[in-house]
Amino acid sequence: MLFTCTFIINVYSQQQIENPGFEYWEEYGYGPDTLEPVNWNSLRTSDGGDLINGVIPVTLERSTDAHTGMYSVKLENDTILGMVAPGTMTNGRVHATLPPSNAYVYTIDTMPEFHTPFTDLPDSLKVWAKYFPQGGDIGRIVAVLHSDTGKIADPLQTNWIAVANIDFTQETTEWTEFEVPFVYLNSNTPEYLLFAIYAGDGANSLLGSILYLDDFEMIYHETDIQTFTKDDINIYFSNNQLVTNFLNTNINEACELEIVDLSGRILLSKQIKPDEISKINVNIPAGIYICKIQNSSINFSQKIIKN
Repeated sequence: MLFTCTFIINVYSQQQIENPGFEYWEEYGYGPDTLEPVNWNSLRTSDGGDLINGVIPVTLERSTDAHTGMYSVKLENDTILGMVAPGTMTNGRVHATLPPSNAYVYTIDTMPEFHTPFTDLPDSLKVWAKYFPQGGDIGRIVAVLHSDTGKIADPLQTNWIAVANIDFTQETTEWTEFEVPFVYLNSNTPEYLLFAIYAGDGANSLLGSILYLDDFEMIYHETDIQTFTKDDINIYFSNNQLVTNFLNTNINEACELEIVDLSGRILLSKQIKPDEISKINVNIPAGIYICKIQNSSINFSQKIIKN
């Protein structure tokens, strides 16, 4: 972005996302018809320089098809040099490379237009979306709370503190709410929030897939709720059973347990007792899931793998 305003909204002193409803837009150097949302960036403000950015297709546009307000953002996969570039948006900067599937987004802590300071600890991420995939394409949102510098994708999860993932796998023709938990990887304090958002599935992106987004929101639990970690609750799959064991806790109230896939769908919801080891039969495919355990006084989320 050439010009950046800061829209960090504090609700009861809890941070929210900058320009979450995409109501504010600005030119970025290619004329009045080429706009980006304030505090958000596309492929055309990548680190590839003016020559590369000038030939990259416009895969991000302002749309008047909004959930609320006047505008939403529209991401659409397009072609470049015979390959498909996914519609891309980030609040960091795109590292441009070929093939497009090898590109990534990253925080530049010395450039305000390419980073978002964020020190709060949200419970989950909510967004409204519409998705029109071609074939079996998959749209994706990855949000990472991190310290120092960070990038997405990063197999080492360098400086990552928490991550939230939403996958859009089915056609969604009406504005639909999606909410997924942040999974906390450690107890460090975040400094920045980084998004990687795509209308297509990386190397497998299909031409013409379209993702509309509006009204991002960080969700926070009540301040008197304790956030538990892996040191407090041991949870894992054993064959087709989900085993939960509360460690070093004095919780007497029953808890609500949920298993959520990476697209935000709730696959299992069941009440468990924290004073005993629970073993629950779960008939779901092998893969990566999020387990959430909550009651009036505790909050817990953890990424778990079913082999």
